[in-house]
Amino acid sequence: MHRNPLFRLFALWLMLCSPAVMAAGALQSTQIEAYLATLDEVQRFGERLQAAGKGRFLEREILPRSGESFDPHRRAVMALQREAAADHRELAGIVQQQGFTSPDSWALVGDRVVLAYGAIKAEAESPEILQLAQQLQGLDPQLLQLMPADQRAQMQQALVIAQALSRVPDADKHNVRPYIARLDRVFSQ
Repeated sequence: MHRNPLFRLFALWLMLCSPAVMAAGALQSTQIEAYLATLDEVQRFGERLQAAGKGRFLEREILPRSGESFDPHRRAVMALQREAAADHRELAGIVQQQGFTSPDSWALVGDRVVLAYGAIKAEAESPEILQLAQQLQGLDPQLLQLMPADQRAQMQQALVIAQALSRVPDADKHNVRPYIARLDRVFSQ
């Protein structure tokens, strides 16, 4: 796993994204390639943030609160914009070099790429995750209340992940599939 905690969180939570992102058109290869082209510099940027003591702040911001979707790139960008304007401008410079109009446009593509990657991996390695999402669609929230608090939180997150994976558009998975080997290398560093 990657050494940078912020980058690891992006990889770890790659399976989550907001439904609004899913409504957009299919990812294009140029978007995917531009996103991939940013990752080395974004990794170094994340390492600088970590060294400056900002890693924990971003980790807290990335984690969803109850009832929220999880889109780690977008959440990190929003946190930087709100709390660290200079770092947000630095990220803007990094992603604009690869043709993104803003950190927000980069985050949108990044969340979709990693979510499609996660769905492809789940289908190949853990299809039961997707079956779980279908089976638990109508889960009575009262049942979760019977669980201890820590287990309840883990179960809620697992459900969010499974449901997000099950909603990834086929077109996104199709367009990300040729990049799986490259994404495997990125997320295993």
